Amino acid sequence: MTKQEKKYYETKATEKEFLTWYQEKDQPTYETPSVTIDNVIFSYDRQEDLLKILLIKRKNHPFQDYWALPGGFIQKGESADDCCIRETYEETGIKIFADQIEQLYTFTEPERDPRGWILTISYLAFLHQLPVQAGSDAGEARWFDIWIDSNEISLVSGDDTLILTDQKLAFDHVKIIQMAIKRIVGKLYYQPKLLLLLEPPFTIVEARKVFGKFLGVPYKEIDHSNFKKEILKFVDEVGERPTGVGRPSKYYQLKK
Repeated sequence: MTKQEKKYYETKATEKEFLTWYQEKDQPTYETPSVTIDNVIFSYDRQEDLLKILLIKRKNHPFQDYWALPGGFIQKGESADDCCIRETYEETGIKIFADQIEQLYTFTEPERDPRGWILTISYLAFLHQLPVQAGSDAGEARWFDIWIDSNEISLVSGDDTLILTDQKLAFDHVKIIQMAIKRIVGKLYYQPKLLLLLEPPFTIVEARKVFGKFLGVPYKEIDHSNFKKEILKFVDEVGERPTGVGRPSKYYQLKK
């Protein structure tokens, strides 16, 4: 292929001619990466006041028997969003929908996957805690309690405790979880989607508890009056219930 030929097809030919030429002649000269999806899915147990994250145990190499985020390879003709939804269901049995997910970040480090040049698009979702069932690619699927403080992030489920500073997850999934928490904390007071973890209706105190989980502080350290002033911009009052003592409790839901 000469420079003149390349210039002709890129600037003078019709788009149809250009695309035919590109697919037959030019495209093979470019190496292309594979692309995967990794899903950071949180839930919250209101009764136990526990923040949760969904993990699967890998059945196959690489990182066999390591805990990992649900995810997998995008198939030909499939969008990233569709892959996110499909892989979550295939690996955990949980059905999620397009309006429940948002893209978090694309991780492109060349050495992030030992199988080769593989990029990953990470997704973030806030769900109510649902039963999980491991699929064909996962040896196990499980909700882990996630504990966040200024020094480290710990994941606990039964006898399994994972300290994320020890890099005990597959691939770069520690970095992906850290990025997710950073994104959530950065948006707390202008896009508090984490309140989707609370099935409505909820109280201001319950909202403080969820905020405290991500901030890594006891919720009582978050000033109630200032918090309420900020959060009322994003919620609608939907009712109240008598407490038997003092004022009735007001209940809210996220604005639609």
